[in-house]
Amino acid sequence: MVKTLRVWGAVSVALLAGALVVGAGPVAAQEQKTEAQKVEELPPEQVEGAGQLVRKEEAGVHLCAGCLSAIYTEGSKGSITPYGRIELDAIYSSRNNNPLDPGQFNGYATAAGKGNNATATLNPRYSVFGIRADRTDGKHTLTGVVEVDFYGQTDNAGNLPPRLRLANVKYTNDKTSLTAGMDWTPIMALHPDLIDFSIMGYGGNLWQRLPQVTVRHQFNQNLEGLVTVMRFERGLSACCGNTQTRPTTVPSGQVGGGATNVAPFNDPVQNPYYGGRLAYSGTGTMQGTMLAASVGYRYYRSAPITGNATFQSGRDINSYLVGAELVHPLSKNLKFSGEVAYGQALGVEFFRFNQELNLTTGQPIRTLVGWGQMSYAPSGSPNTFLVGYGFDNPNKNDLNGSTTAANIQYLSNQRMYATWVRPIWADFYFGAEFQNLWTQWTTMERFSGQQYNMSVWYNF
Repeated sequence: MVKTLRVWGAVSVALLAGALVVGAGPVAAQEQKTEAQKVEELPPEQVEGAGQLVRKEEAGVHLCAGCLSAIYTEGSKGSITPYGRIELDAIYSSRNNNPLDPGQFNGYATAAGKGNNATATLNPRYSVFGIRADRTDGKHTLTGVVEVDFYGQTDNAGNLPPRLRLANVKYTNDKTSLTAGMDWTPIMALHPDLIDFSIMGYGGNLWQRLPQVTVRHQFNQNLEGLVTVMRFERGLSACCGNTQTRPTTVPSGQVGGGATNVAPFNDPVQNPYYGGRLAYSGTGTMQGTMLAASVGYRYYRSAPITGNATFQSGRDINSYLVGAELVHPLSKNLKFSGEVAYGQALGVEFFRFNQELNLTTGQPIRTLVGWGQMSYAPSGSPNTFLVGYGFDNPNKNDLNGSTTAANIQYLSNQRMYATWVRPIWADFYFGAEFQNLWTQWTTMERFSGQQYNMSVWYNF
């Protein structure tokens, strides 16, 4: 088609040149012949009117902000791979087991609620669709991922819009890689294997998917380190018409020196988290063992609470995290995995919504979290069995006087689960799971609730 269009373009120019020759004489004909030759030599994107030339390798860098087509096509090999999961979960909850995210009905478990109402549902929201693009020249590698699920903030079962899960690009050169975009939390990166969508959120596991810039380096065969800057993408400044205030002191020697003024600002989450992780992976007799340590820190000004005189201007908050992760095979078929962490003001960045501060006094809350799991895969059997336990224990002294969030904040949240997974055929699976949750709220009330899941899913 390209060649045909070039020929017709050349013929048209030649005819035009011939017409001009008749009226212009030999010199004009020679000039027009030269122009026809020039047109024939133009690149196809100009001859055919194919649109603006975005980039030529020899012409230097010229980027088009709205362009989607690849502009480097030489010197590397690339592929685009769609992937996903189609899943249906049948869920029975004995006691409103999702009080911390009621907009999701009982799509997943968070705590044992105060309401003694049993519910059941069929839930397709954990279906996932993604596209992965890879490119390499043998030395440099690029991997891009865009992934969505259907856990958007809506309880309208007839209209489940897609929700962005991942959107990142990873560049690798030798032993160093750079990830930029929305990806899983890089610190405290180990997760349990239960079926429930919350993967032990509020129950001892610290996780989230966050916009970030993360640099990883493989020091040797066993040791990998990373540093990261990450931030939950939704701020608080648009919430509830609140304006932040920050006390500032006038320097001595200036007019009004020593006095305190109040400067308003509208972004309570001014700084991202800065974090690091160092991980050891065993080889030889330690094959399958992984040990990692993580740290994280962020300073920010908290949002005020409307009508709360104690907390109306917000507070300066230091949020920090230290933690460790361990995976260790106990035998050929039995493996232990788990993590433990301690921190202060750990909130949305770690799937702990509204648990970072005392919402009455504004004080940061310290907490100890952890989980452990045993996984067993019998020899010669397609079945996998899991059993695990997790806990999230905020410091009770930090929650003294909390009355604002009596139905939101807890003194202790614990969970136990037992899971069975069996492949049916190829990548089609069946799973069954039992969870028991124990929750003590800031009102000192204690409740226990059970959740039963049966799931089928197809990974493609």
